[in-house]
Amino acid sequence: MITYTDTVLKLFDRNGDGKLQFSELAKLLPVKENFLCRPVFKNANRLTTDDIDRVFSLYDRDNNGNIEDEELCGFLKDLMELVEEDYDEEDLLECKEILLEKCDLNHDGKINKKELAMVLMSYNRNPTSDEPDLNEESG
Repeated sequence: MITYTDTVLKLFDRNGDGKLQFSELAKLLPVKENFLCRPVFKNANRLTTDDIDRVFSLYDRDNNGNIEDEELCGFLKDLMELVEEDYDEEDLLECKEILLEKCDLNHDGKINKKELAMVLMSYNRNPTSDEPDLNEESG
């Protein structure tokens, strides 16, 4: 068992702290693809109503017209993977608090389709070190 634990830590403990962060643990679990990582979301101003409907139906598992509770946690996890390599439960709670404060227009603690559209449309991906910054002058 110790050998197995050491092997798992060597493979997935990216920051070498001897513990698995939430983001590291997520790599172990067999989950569906993070829909928010698809190329269409790299340029949010090109999102169509169909794109937003697909994302909403993916996360609104019980089809009650809202993303809430565990559905919201799943959405936040996928959202966090877009902006942070390592995150933990505290980061997810902070993200949830900010998301609900800024985007939950009717203050019901849930995200409806209109509110989700606002989140997705406001998402603006910053260039990473691998992506050129088109605003920089060359030379």
